[in-house]
This record gives sequence, C-alpha cells and structure tokens, in this order.
Amino acid sequence: MIPFENFWEKITFDLMRTRPIYDYTSSERQDGHFHAQYKGGDYIFCTIDNGKILQVPKKEFRSIYAKWEKYVSNDLSRTFLENNLRFTKYTTSIIRHYLNQIGAN
Repeated sequence: MIPFENFWEKITFDLMRTRPIYDYTSSERQDGHFHAQYKGGDYIFCTIDNGKILQVPKKEFRSIYAKWEKYVSNDLSRTFLENNLRFTKYTTSIIRHYLNQIGAN
C-alpha cells in the first residue's frame, strides 16, 4: 500500500467534487451509498440518506488505513477496527473505493 499521506492526497484531490461512494458491509456486499466531498482541512464530509452531513476526521482514516491489510485478510475483526472510532462505515467504504481504483487492495 502507498503511504497514508500519499493516499490522503489522492482521495482529497478526487473528492474536491462530490462523489457517490457505495456502503460496503463486512461481507463485501454493497448496501446503499452516500456522497463524500473534501472541502479543505482535515475532514471529509459525508452526506447520508437523511440529508445529515457528517464530518469524518483525517485521524480516523489514518487509523483504519494503518490496520487495513490485517482487516482485509481477516486477521482483524471489524469490532477491533471500530474500537474508539465513530465513522467506521464511511471510512472503510471510502478507503475500499479508492484502493480498488488505484489497484492497491
């Protein structure tokens, strides 16, 4: 995998425009979608079905990205991945989306 800061740069550049992101369940199936956009700073903004906008901090992306390889190889359960994080559903879906795009998953 590429270093996190390089990954963050790639996703924030692409998310300068609002993008639909599919929700992925732990079983890898798509389960609806939300919209993500980067507006500067250390947050990605996610608009969910009810219109609520969530500010997902960079530190949550960094935390999950660091554990990603163990997570996808089933060496780390989603429960441990989610420990002390609030936006796991959104961070995992965005990370999966972009790693699939750059062929690093």
